[in-house]
Amino acid sequence: MRLMLLLLAAATAWAAGAERIVSTAPSVTETLFAMGLGSRVVGDTIFCNYPPEAAKLPKVGSLLHPDVEAIIALHPDLVVVQDKYRSLPEQLDRLHIRYVEVPSDDLKGIFAGAREIGRAAGASQAAEHLISSMQSRFDRVRKRVAPLPKPRVAFIVGHTGNRLEGLIAGAAHSYFSDLIDIAGGIDIFADAASPYPRISLEEVLSRSPDVILELTGQDKEKQDQVVRLWSEHRSIRAVVNGRVYPIPPGPFLIPGPRAADAVETLAQLLHPKSGT
Repeated sequence: MRLMLLLLAAATAWAAGAERIVSTAPSVTETLFAMGLGSRVVGDTIFCNYPPEAAKLPKVGSLLHPDVEAIIALHPDLVVVQDKYRSLPEQLDRLHIRYVEVPSDDLKGIFAGAREIGRAAGASQAAEHLISSMQSRFDRVRKRVAPLPKPRVAFIVGHTGNRLEGLIAGAAHSYFSDLIDIAGGIDIFADAASPYPRISLEEVLSRSPDVILELTGQDKEKQDQVVRLWSEHRSIRAVVNGRVYPIPPGPFLIPGPRAADAVETLAQLLHPKSGT
């Protein structure tokens, strides 16, 4: 009987939602605010800067280095963590702090994560509204680009220093590959064994994409540098046709509610003459 009462109490607390939520990832923070739960968020990470209100909240370390003491001090009734980082959930378990783990590696993960947050925070309707809104925007882009030719795209998410070495691509089953697909392109590394493979410059040269996208910072000098580095390789179609695009962070870096913004921007880059 006592066990049944404890389980009932736990279920009741879960159904009641959460009033003091701590986010441990920028994607989680953006999802919480997009679901209308921003007023319940009492802490987030040092990299959470969108929306602007998120930047003003107390900080609990970073995604890779969470500050457990800072989390405890905020007295949360729910901590939202990404499911790939096991050390924090283990610590929260020991401290008997309620948490929920969410995926965010690709668009399916974004939707699943929103639903998990909705269930845990007592806001399932808000989660479904957010998902429906995002899917509607994706569908509109899909419809516009469906009759258009599909350019072959390389999405580079990092490289070493001032050289095109140590290249990392957004490939199969990654957030970046999902964006390319919806925006009407073909990811040239969709056959890769991992979502973020290390690739060589020679592989890019041999596959000669029509479009090269490279994730950069906001700094214009860095963006110009990326274009200059690729301009040295005139055998690549993207270089010859002036279709090397430095991509600032934000929607492209954070797999969350702004993915719809990223898709719409990407569709314009991939189909500049179509008015998308």
